[in-house]
Formats: sequence, structure tokens, C-alpha cells
Amino acid sequence: MIFNSSKRPFNKLKPVSFINVNINDKFWSRRQQINREISIHHQHQMLEGDFHIDNFRVASGLKKGVQIGEFYFDSDLYKWLEAACYILNNYSDPGLEAKVNEVVDLIKKSQTKDGYINTFYSTRFIGKRFTNIYLMHELYCAGHLIQAAIAHNHATKSQIMIRVAIKFANLLVSLYLGGKRKGVPGHEEIEMALIALYRITENSNYLKLAEEFINRRGKISNFKTYVANQYLNLLSTLRIAKKKNQEFQSSIERENTIKEEENEVAEWTSNLTLKSQLTLFKENLNGAYIQSNVPVREIFEPVGHAVRAMYLFCGMADLYSEIGDKTLLRALLRVWLKMVKARMYITGGIGSEKGTEGFKKDFVLKNEDSYSETCAAIGNMMWSIRMLQITGNCKYSDLIEKLLYNAMLVGQSIDGKKYTYDNPLISYGKDKRREWFRCACCPPNVARIIASLGDYIYSTSERGIWIHQYIGNDAKIDLDSNLIRISQTSRFPWRGEVKIKLILSKSQKFSLFLRIPDWSIDTELKINGLKYSEGLSHGKYVEILRNWLDNDILYLTFKLKPKFVESDQRIKDNRGRVAITNGPLIYCLEQKDNENIDIFNIVISKNQGLTVKFEKDLLGGVNIITGTTIDQSKITAIPYFMWNNRGANNMQVWQLII
Repeated sequence: MIFNSSKRPFNKLKPVSFINVNINDKFWSRRQQINREISIHHQHQMLEGDFHIDNFRVASGLKKGVQIGEFYFDSDLYKWLEAACYILNNYSDPGLEAKVNEVVDLIKKSQTKDGYINTFYSTRFIGKRFTNIYLMHELYCAGHLIQAAIAHNHATKSQIMIRVAIKFANLLVSLYLGGKRKGVPGHEEIEMALIALYRITENSNYLKLAEEFINRRGKISNFKTYVANQYLNLLSTLRIAKKKNQEFQSSIERENTIKEEENEVAEWTSNLTLKSQLTLFKENLNGAYIQSNVPVREIFEPVGHAVRAMYLFCGMADLYSEIGDKTLLRALLRVWLKMVKARMYITGGIGSEKGTEGFKKDFVLKNEDSYSETCAAIGNMMWSIRMLQITGNCKYSDLIEKLLYNAMLVGQSIDGKKYTYDNPLISYGKDKRREWFRCACCPPNVARIIASLGDYIYSTSERGIWIHQYIGNDAKIDLDSNLIRISQTSRFPWRGEVKIKLILSKSQKFSLFLRIPDWSIDTELKINGLKYSEGLSHGKYVEILRNWLDNDILYLTFKLKPKFVESDQRIKDNRGRVAITNGPLIYCLEQKDNENIDIFNIVISKNQGLTVKFEKDLLGGVNIITGTTIDQSKITAIPYFMWNNRGANNMQVWQLII
């Protein structure tokens, strides 16, 4: 390992934190307002009702009992805490602050003397801890704990949570660093968390342990035997846990708090087809399910559980940023390209195999099988922003935009209270949004992304400032020891008009890098009213080097035009079909807007003009797109992210054409 104390020394770009970016965008400000005023409090209520918080009262000794729920429940509370702290960075909310303080106090009191925290084990059988890191999510929970602690430290300047995280991380270092214990984390997360902790503490042991966990993948000897033993351990552990829960329930003479049939995970597994169950079994045995089928530097295609894959690639990217191992970067470059070209849906969604919640082979992308988990879209955004910072390549910011407006945003209802776990591209009216899930990973994940959206807008380099996303905001950016303020006004996603104003205390020569989206048919740029036309190629950054003055203004106009997009013909289900797009948005037909036709049986001509109209009273304000079928019946399309907000309904993204 090459150790370098400067942070991200091998990246081309440096991130600008959301803390320095105040979003005042008409579209996204509303999402952030809903997130901080409704979603975060509603999620706390659901976490309270589903025992996530109560488990820490038990673990801390404030209540008698045992942990109730799944073995990964702690992670959902940690993600909520992280999101809440992001909100508190920029907004005062005494009620939310009180909830955060209570949760932090409970977590601190739940920590054992040697640093361990996990309510599933600590309330029942502390001696069984770390006996099954492949299946039991201890290190996954630990990773989210560390990330929440870092967020809490940034928001409050308090040392309470960060000390908790450091104590736990030190325990992991003492147990695992140097190959002291065998095994590989089954659900990646701890890797990027340890590197994040290294970046604020400069304790190189955290970086070394993250590297060791990454390097172990694909190298576990007698892997099938290892998996079989871990699976037997899982069955034994869950059996003992159930028995201890029953004993506690009997001791207090009260009916079992959560009935076994309410276990969503068990229900999900039982509903899998035999083929899907066999696929899950096979991928567990060969290591593909957890991305341990080959050593990480030999990865050439994304396999297995999609969220786990994204988190692994995030960890690998973070590791490259610190040590500069080009074999890691080469693996990341080729697997990203493989995913985008052959294993990703038009929305940016990934995962076409329900049994593994993950990847199938190239171009096997059935619309009804589009699992496209909301968390996977978020993981994909997290990975792509890392690749963008490493390379400065526009294709990563283009994908982030696609994910942001489609595969991620669809995961939350427009009122901020309901969610989708998976996101199909065709629905026969049975898909419903839900307030909560037994496996509640997606709701707090959405909350933390929306709260920290500013992380995705700007970067800096030695040459200047990079603008990746066109979202209205006021930003403060340090460049060569000079504070530069940027005021950005955007009409995205409904119109491609952007105004950028620079506010400088003194003139300064630097480059401004502007992303020209890959979907822009034609781009117009004016600087202080004068047309600028050099290098405005779509799918690239245009670099403008000049001596910038206070109050310099740039006007960008990206031409949005609704169009039909044909699928890759290697995707069997989409042959003879088109999707409708407009700028960054993917559109769909929902039956509710097309009551006089059967959306599944219409045929349209792709050689027709489509009309865009803003409907201010529909779904909170939306651009609809209208066209006609071959028999002149009218069709109305809405943005994909807005479907399923008016109740269960038929929906389709890909339409038949002649």
C-alpha cells in the first residue's frame, strides 16, 4: 500500500460539499422542503413504531427485553440519523434536533466497553458476534454507523458520535487487520466508511483495513465450505434468537409483538420462483452474489446483488483515490462501461433478477423484471460521482443526472410519505407505494441523498471550477485561497435554461468547466450577453478560461425536444418499441391519463411530432407530452418518476411502433 496523508491525492477533481451549496431551485427546493419538514419526521415515526429505536433502549439498558426485528435493523436508523444531520447542517429544527440527540444518546449508551454496537447480538448473545460477517450484516451496520457519526460531527461539531465510531472502528482493526480473522463482509459498506473515517482522523489503520477487506474478495479458500458453514450459522443464530424472543414474551405474559408471518424477508423469499431460488443459491455458492467470485482487480462485469456491487465499487474508487493503484481503476472503468452498455435500464435502474436483487447477463432486461431497487440507483449515483472526481469525464455526470431524475426520484412519492423498493418499467396495476417496508433501506437512503444533493453539483481542480448539475443554488467555493460565490438559476427539468452569476471580491483568472448534457440537441452560451460557441459539444465539458470579473453572467440554453428513443436491438423485449424522452427525463404512459385506450395494445408511429405542455395542476406541476396512435387516438405521457402517485395503475415505458 502507498500511504499519502493528503486526501484523495489521485483524483483529478476535488468535491465541493453540500454544506457550501444552498439550493434554491424551484424543482429541488420543494423536494428538500418536503424531505426536511415531512419525510424525515415521518420516517422517525415509522422507525419508532417498528422497534428500530426501541431496540437501542433495550441495548442501552433503559428497557428490559430483546431486539425485535431483522438483524440489519440498526442500519436503517443510522441512515436516518445521517440524513437528519445533513438537514441540520443548513436548517434549524429544534424538534428534529431533539430526535437526533435522543438517538445519539441511545447509541452511545448501547456501546459495550470494547466498542461493539449491534442490538441483534448485544441483547441476546454477545458471544456470537462476528461469527458470521458473510450473512449477518454486522459490518454493514457498522459502516452506516460510521457514516452517521461523521455526518453528526459535521452538523453539530459534537465529538460524541465520532468517538463512538472511532471506538468501534478500533475494535474492528484489532480483530481483523492483518488477517487475524477469516471472512469477507457479505454486504459491502464498511469499506467506504472506514476510508471516510481515515480521511478525518488520518489513522491509516482504517485505510489499511478497508484495503484488506477489498483485497479478500475472491480469495477466500474453500469458499463453498465457508458459505455453507455461514449459512448453517445463520439458521442456528436465527433459531436461538427466535427462542430468546419467545422466552422474553412468555416472561412478561404478553402476546408476541411481531408475528412470524409479518416477516417481510421470509415472505419475499417464499414468493420467489423455483428458478429464482436456484439462482440465489448458485450465486451464493460461487460468490457472485456478494461480488466475491473473482479478485476485485479481475472484475470485468457487474454481478450479484446490485446494491452490494455499487457499494463495493464505491469502496474501490475511494481506495484508488488514496493509494493510486491503477489496477483498481482499470477494473472500475471496464465494469462501469459494461454495466451502462449492457446491464442497465433506460432509467438508469439496475437489477433485472428478482431472486438476487441484481444483475443478469448482458441485455437480459425484461421490463416486468426491472427490479431497479431505489437503493441501487442511489448506490450508482454514489459510485458515479466518485468516478467523476477521479477522471473528470462527463459521462459520469450525465449518468448521475439520469439517475437523479428517474431511477432515484421515482422511489419517493411527491408528498414525501410513500416509497417504492423496486421500480418496474411496466405495471399491470398491482404495484403500490408503501409508507414503510420491513426491509426499510430505501426511505432513509432517499432522505440522505435529497438532503445532501449539493454534493453532486460542483467540483474544483487546479485549473478551476466544474459545474456538473444545473440545479438552482448559491454556492461558496474556495479556489486558490480566494472565495468565489456562484449564483445559479435553473429551470430544469422542465426547460433547459440556466443563468450563472459569479460574485468575486477581486478579478481572478481560472477555467470554468460547464457540462453540456449528452441529450442537448443544440446548446447556446452567452457570456455577458455575447455569444460563445467554441467547444459546445454535447456529452462533454466546455472549458472557458478567462479573467473573470465580479458580476460576470453566463446564460446557457440547452434545447429540449421530446423524442422517441429506440432500444438496443439486443434487448429482446424492446424490439419494435420506443420510449419517450425529453431532456433528462424518461416518460411513461399511465392508464389514468389515457382512459380511452388500452396502453398495452396501442401502436404509434415514431414519425410524428410530439407536443410538450406544462400542466401546473397535475401532480404538483409537470410537463406532459402528447402524441397520437396510428388510429389517431391521443396519448399522454408523464415523467416516469411521477407514476404511481395516484394509486395503483397500469403503466408502460416502451411503446409498440410501426
